[in-house]
Amino acid sequence: MPRDNQLEAISVKDAAKPSKRKSVPKENEDDSDSGSDSGSDISMLDVDFDFYNFNTDIDQIALKRLLRQTLSNDEDRIDVHPLAELILSEGIRMGAGSSIKTDGEDSDPWGLLAVIDVNRNRSNPAFKPFLDYIRSTLPSISPLRLLLDDSPSPAYSNSPALVFSLRVLNLPVPLIPPLYKMLLSELESADNKEVPKFTHWILWGRGYRLEGTEQGMGLEMTVENTGAGGKKKRKAKRNAVDALPASVGQFPYHPEEEFIDNVAAHIHTYPFKTAAPRDDDSFGVEQFGRLVLINHDNLAQAVQAMEAAGQ
Repeated sequence: MPRDNQLEAISVKDAAKPSKRKSVPKENEDDSDSGSDSGSDISMLDVDFDFYNFNTDIDQIALKRLLRQTLSNDEDRIDVHPLAELILSEGIRMGAGSSIKTDGEDSDPWGLLAVIDVNRNRSNPAFKPFLDYIRSTLPSISPLRLLLDDSPSPAYSNSPALVFSLRVLNLPVPLIPPLYKMLLSELESADNKEVPKFTHWILWGRGYRLEGTEQGMGLEMTVENTGAGGKKKRKAKRNAVDALPASVGQFPYHPEEEFIDNVAAHIHTYPFKTAAPRDDDSFGVEQFGRLVLINHDNLAQAVQAMEAAGQ
């Protein structure tokens, strides 16, 4: 079934039109435009995006694919099957999280936003290998280690949630703020007493780095947003995140994560363990993993900034 709060999603769609993904049509050539270049007609493509609750029977295959995509070179290090099952079951247990689909509930999701309660699942065999993997990337002293390590510490009074924001890369960015808004609202209003009030969010994802030569080749990202007044284009050179060490040319794969980086308490990047070594002759983007620590209230602030930028 569609989301219980579908009315909220629809109102967001009507305001910013994220439910429609359209290519810009090229006008037909006519007699009055004899100086224009010859071109073929381009049809306008409409795609309706809907938000759904998680479905363990249907969403698992696509989720495993998205997990492998994010693990990149390290995909063989983690058995994504039990991890995907846990992500979906945690979302159902907490009544929080959403998938995005284009062809009804029985279709594969194009993306999803979900959380795992770290404290509850530290010893869960479906989660522990992944937790061990991301902890192995941390330096000996890190604010993330205080929240993720399983040794007894005062940090256990905190309640971190590991956030999985997974999607195909070309999913329209204006769809993402409603996902976060619904997630935060669902967790805040959860009737289940076993759902804690999370104190920290840890967003797991990946990024890429451009070499100096490639930065000069115009490989900036162009973001197209649909506003209430119709189609508008926003082309912006993406700035490096100041919090990242040696951050020149480093970007998250998902452009909306730059808004989260701006309010992050800590950003940790790590090389993939099985990536091929690079040298001076290497060309193309270099991928790496990312963990972003956000204090509880700051995530809502980042979502507001995302939403404002898309209008």
